Amino acid sequence: MSRPIAQAIVVLALALAGCDAAKEPMSKAREAEAAGKVAEAKALYAEVCKAAESSPFCPVAKQRIEALTVREATTLVAEGQYGKAKELSATVMDAPAKRAFEALAKTRAMSSAAAFEEANASADKAAARAKMEELAGQSSPVADKAKEWLTKNGPALLLDEVKAACKPDGTGSCVDLGKKIAKLFPTSPEAAEAKALVDADYKRLHPLLKQAEALLVQRLEISNWKSKYDLCLKQAEPSPGGYEMQVCKTEVGIPEDRGDPFSTSFLEGAWKKKLTEIHDPGWVKSLEDRWGKIESSGIYDPASLPKPGESK
Repeated sequence: MSRPIAQAIVVLALALAGCDAAKEPMSKAREAEAAGKVAEAKALYAEVCKAAESSPFCPVAKQRIEALTVREATTLVAEGQYGKAKELSATVMDAPAKRAFEALAKTRAMSSAAAFEEANASADKAAARAKMEELAGQSSPVADKAKEWLTKNGPALLLDEVKAACKPDGTGSCVDLGKKIAKLFPTSPEAAEAKALVDADYKRLHPLLKQAEALLVQRLEISNWKSKYDLCLKQAEPSPGGYEMQVCKTEVGIPEDRGDPFSTSFLEGAWKKKLTEIHDPGWVKSLEDRWGKIESSGIYDPASLPKPGESK
């Protein structure tokens, strides 16, 4: 295209713009935007295309509407109006605006709000309670809403979980959930009801826990035997036929009728069976940790197992 022709086209475009019906609303829209009047500017930019769809101002006006929609959503998020901000995301078509909304959705404010809405609408109340506890513990904008939700719904939901757990074949830990509701909602009627269930379950478990404790003591005895025996062998003078091994067994106090005094296979079988009978994950974890401590370092931490009805 020759230079004279190109210049002529530019002149023509400028001339057309001069009599463009979209020119006035475009000018007013820019003024409104500059003044920070977002809603007014968006309405005026919409008038640009209504005035003249073919105007060169129309595509620019559409872009400004989408950019202002992003700004509007950002302001709504700052004000805590996450639902309205999310609704605005469906109104944009321009790629840059879509990317801006995608970035906005990944911010803590929006992601926390989305998590809150999902939990609030969830039919799985146990999962909803767990999510609300997580949100309440964060420094997120919805933390206060999550706390309000927990204050209203938490006691009843936790009590339901306690009821499900405080059965011989229950799901969850009766003892742990009982401690939780007592800590979070100590004065609630639900906490009192939960305590009765936990006490009843403890009464059922008490004989089993005492038996588990006896198995721990037996495991400690084997651990002590092995430690003392190894030390004895280390200090003993080697003799033909391994006579020092029998001497060390006698010094340690290992009964002569024990075939392999350091074997734990039978004891481990009885231990696993006892844990299955106890069933409660809270008690089981505590017992497993203490068993592991004996195995790894020979340390036994006695448990406090008062009789049912006595203070724990």
